[in-house]
Amino acid sequence: MQIETAFQEVQLPIRQTKPRKTGKTMMIDWGLPLSQQISVAKSAGAYIDMAKIAGTIAGLMPKDVLKQKLANYQSADISTSQGGLFTEYAYLQGKFEPFFKEVSELGFSAVEISDNLLNWSLKEKRQTIRLAIDDFDLKVLGEVGRKEGFMSDDEVIEDLEICLEAGVSAVFVEAYELFAGEEIRSAPIARIAKMFPPEKIIYELPVVVLPGISREFKHKTCSWMVEEFGGDVNLANVEWDEIWMTEMLRRRIADNLDTAS
Repeated sequence: MQIETAFQEVQLPIRQTKPRKTGKTMMIDWGLPLSQQISVAKSAGAYIDMAKIAGTIAGLMPKDVLKQKLANYQSADISTSQGGLFTEYAYLQGKFEPFFKEVSELGFSAVEISDNLLNWSLKEKRQTIRLAIDDFDLKVLGEVGRKEGFMSDDEVIEDLEICLEAGVSAVFVEAYELFAGEEIRSAPIARIAKMFPPEKIIYELPVVVLPGISREFKHKTCSWMVEEFGGDVNLANVEWDEIWMTEMLRRRIADNLDTAS
């Protein structure tokens, strides 16, 4: 997806265009109005690979608005998924089949399967992933990590292995597993990066709606991830007004002139 930009005589670092296997940016959609969504997709769509309709918002929004939102993203070559929490609700109510069917009918690109708040076995998680793939022909995005409780680093690794073995397209690593307060847990992040293909792992940035998380820490985290793994690291939970800064950080043109020559 090539776009014509201004200032063609001044060369900026380039990176791969869409469709990308790595260097993906997932924008989190907290219910953007359609007019604003269209504007964001038009101005920054070249730098947005995925959009997640956060939490259970997809079940609160008028159905016709949701379908139009998904169609708008599709026309901008932005893939879509719902918040994994919605899948957890479907599990607890025994409604996987109608849920997966509607995910497909509405036009989502993929279904997210998580266990942020859900206590189930890895066997059940694997079976659910296979159900979505085999019976409903859905692409699946796994998510590993918990918003409550504790997972050891070994448990995170095992969960990642199960998700990938089950056939997910990629796995989100929950921000809670990567950060402690405003401290970056560099050791487990490095372990994950060493063990798994970069195109299969999408690292979640902390969202500022969480207690104790500032916009400054999120920016610091994004900078650190790019510094450690390069501009082609996959990043999730980028807000619509953080797309441009994230792209500048990826290209190393946000805070230094090293790439100018």
